[in-house]
Amino acid sequence: MSKVCIVGAGLSGLLCGMRLSKAGFDVVILEELTYPGGLLASTHIGGEYIELLPHHIRRTDKALHAVARELGIDSKIKWYDGFWYGRASRKKVGYFDGGFATLINLLIQNITDNGGKILYSTSVSEITKNDDGTYCTSCVLSDSRKYETISDYVIFSGSCRSFVNVSHGLPLSMNMRDQLMNLTYQSRLCLMLLMKKLPSDAYIQQKFPGKTNTPFARIVNHSACFSDRNYGGQIMYIVGKCQISDPLWVASDQTVMEEYFRAYRKLYPLIKKSDIKSWRLTKVRYAVSEQFPETDLSEPIENIFVCSSALTSHSTTDTPENRMDRIVTLANDISARITIRENNQNEHKEEVIVTAL
Repeated sequence: MSKVCIVGAGLSGLLCGMRLSKAGFDVVILEELTYPGGLLASTHIGGEYIELLPHHIRRTDKALHAVARELGIDSKIKWYDGFWYGRASRKKVGYFDGGFATLINLLIQNITDNGGKILYSTSVSEITKNDDGTYCTSCVLSDSRKYETISDYVIFSGSCRSFVNVSHGLPLSMNMRDQLMNLTYQSRLCLMLLMKKLPSDAYIQQKFPGKTNTPFARIVNHSACFSDRNYGGQIMYIVGKCQISDPLWVASDQTVMEEYFRAYRKLYPLIKKSDIKSWRLTKVRYAVSEQFPETDLSEPIENIFVCSSALTSHSTTDTPENRMDRIVTLANDISARITIRENNQNEHKEEVIVTAL
C-alpha cells in the first residue's frame, strides 16, 4: 500500500490516521507540539484528564457518535443537564468518562497497533512535489535537525493559512493560494482555572448584563455541568476572542490572568483570588475561521488534502463554528476518497499486468 503523511495530531489527523492505517496504508503523523489532541489537547489535574479548551458532545453529533461506537467507547458518554445563562430551559450535553483523552488515546492506540507512527516536536517547514509524483514533507526537529518523509498522499490538518505558508514548493495556482489565504481566522485566549468553588450553576454564560467592556466572550463552568469529578476542585474556563494585534495576545500569561480575573470579579464580587487553586492559559492562533470558501478547497492539488474546519462547508453564508462533528465528517470523507483512489489505481495496475501477459 502507499504511504500517507498526515500533518497534525489533532482529532481530524488522528481519525484519518486510524482509518488509513486500518486500510493498510503506511501512515506517519507529524505533530509540532510535544503532545497530541490539537484543540482537544488535555492536561492532568488531580486524578483526571481535562481539556485545555472547553468541549462537550451534542445529541446531533452523529459522526462523532459513530466513531465512539466503532471504538467501543459510546457507553463512556454520559449526559448532563446544561443550563445556558439567559435561557429558560436546560439542554442535554454529553461528556466522556475520563474526558476527551479517552477518545484521543484510543485513536492513537489504533494507529500504532496498525503500524502507524506519530512523531512529536516535528515542525513542517515545506511540502514539495517530486518528479515521480510523490511528495516530500520537510521538517525541523526540536534539536534543529532536519527530517524528510516521502509519501504518495499528504493530509494537512492545520489552518488553511498554515498550509499556504508551507506549500511554496507545490504547483498551486495563484487563484487557489488566494482563496486559501482569504479564509481569515479569529484567535482565542482561554484561561482554565481550578477553583475552590463556583458562584454560578450556569454551564455557559455569554451575556454579561451591564458590562460592555468585558475582555472575554464567555464563561464555561465545566464542573457546574459535569460535576466535580476527581480534579481536586471545580473547573472553570474564561474564553476570549482576540486579534493578534491586541496587546493581550503578546502579553504574559500572568497579565492575561490578572485582567480576565479582575473583570470576572466585577460579575461575581464574592469570588477572591484565594479561591483559585491553579490556572493555565492557552492561546490558539487559528481558532475559528470567519467564513467558508465559495468552492470546495479540501484537495487543492492532486493527492494533497487540507482537513481544516474552515473547509467543512462551502458556498454558504453560515457562520463557521468549531463543531467536532463537521471535522469528523470531513476526515471520514478524505480517508474514503484516498482509499477508493488507491483501490482504483491498484485495480488498473492489475488490469495492465493481465493485458501484458
